[in-house]
Amino acid sequence: MKRVEEWKIAVVGAGTMGLGIAQLFATHGFEVSLYNRTAANLEKGMMQIRSNLQTMAELNEIQEIQIPEILSHIHKGSDLAEAVRDADYIVENVAEDESVKMKIFADIDAGCKEDAILASNTSTMNIFRFLKVHNMKRLAITHYFLPAYVIPLVELVRGPETSDETVEQLKALMACAGKETAVLNSAIPGFIVNRITLAIFREAAYIASMGYATPEDIDKAVCSVYGPRFTFGGPFGLCDFAGVDIYERLSDLLFPEISNATSCPQMVRDMLAAGNRGVKSGKGFYEYKDSAAASQWNAHITRMLQAIRQTNALFETKNRVSHF
Repeated sequence: MKRVEEWKIAVVGAGTMGLGIAQLFATHGFEVSLYNRTAANLEKGMMQIRSNLQTMAELNEIQEIQIPEILSHIHKGSDLAEAVRDADYIVENVAEDESVKMKIFADIDAGCKEDAILASNTSTMNIFRFLKVHNMKRLAITHYFLPAYVIPLVELVRGPETSDETVEQLKALMACAGKETAVLNSAIPGFIVNRITLAIFREAAYIASMGYATPEDIDKAVCSVYGPRFTFGGPFGLCDFAGVDIYERLSDLLFPEISNATSCPQMVRDMLAAGNRGVKSGKGFYEYKDSAAASQWNAHITRMLQAIRQTNALFETKNRVSHF
C-alpha cells in the first residue's frame, strides 16, 4: 500500500480556499492537481499562489529559493477526469450549492480510483444527506480555514458510513501537511469552530446593539483576554483553571441574560443594506483604506503563530520531566 507521504492530491476548484489548499500540500512536497473549469482563473490563481509564497518567504516560513520547486508541484488543468484520475485524496471547493456539489461529485466519482478518498471543504453543508458515491466509506468532510496554508487546523467530519480507516488516513495526511485535526462524529451545522464563532458574535452584536459597549471596545476585550488564553487552552481548559464551581455559578447567573436570538443581528443587515461588506468593500465595522488589508491580516496571523510556537516550545522545555 502506498504510504500517505506519497499520496497524490487533487484540488477541485481554484477559488481562494482551493488555491490555499493546493499551496499547502505543494509546500509540503505533495504532487497536486489543481482543477478549475476556467483556464484564465487558473493563471490568476497561480499568480496568487506565487505572491502568497513570496510573503511566506518574507516571514521566514519558507526560503525564497524553495518557491520554484513548490510551484512545480502544482499541475493546473481544466480537465476534471485527468485531474482526479491518479489522486489518492480529492478535495472539492465549489459553490455551497447542493445541485452544484452533486454534479461535481458525480463527475469526480466517475473518474477517480476505487480507493481514493473524496472530501468536501464545505463549512456549512451536510453532504452526507445528498451525496452518493461508489464508496461511501471513503467520503468525508475536511474543512480548512482561511488562509488554508496558515491556520493549523482542519475539521474532519465523518459521515454515517465513513470508515475508521479513512479517518485515520486523513489524520495522517493532515499531519504530513503540518495540520492538526479536530474530528466530528456527525455533520452538525457549522461544525465546531463556526458554531462557537457565531455564538460569540451573536452576544457581541447584542452588546453593541444595546449600546452597552462599542464594537471597538468589545474587540479590545476579546483580543486582550480571549486571545492570550485561547492560544494554548480552549473553553474546557479555561473552565478547569477558572474553576468548575465558578462556571456553575456564572452559568446560572448569565445564561438567562445573554442573547438567544435565532436570526441574523439587525446591525449586520443594516450594514449590508448600506453596501458595507467589510474588507471586500473597504468598510464594515471598521474602514480599510489599504487594498492589501487581507494580505496584511494573513501575515499578522502568521507572525502570531510563530510567536505561539516559540512560546509553547519554551514552556514544554521548562516543564519537561526527566525519568533518568
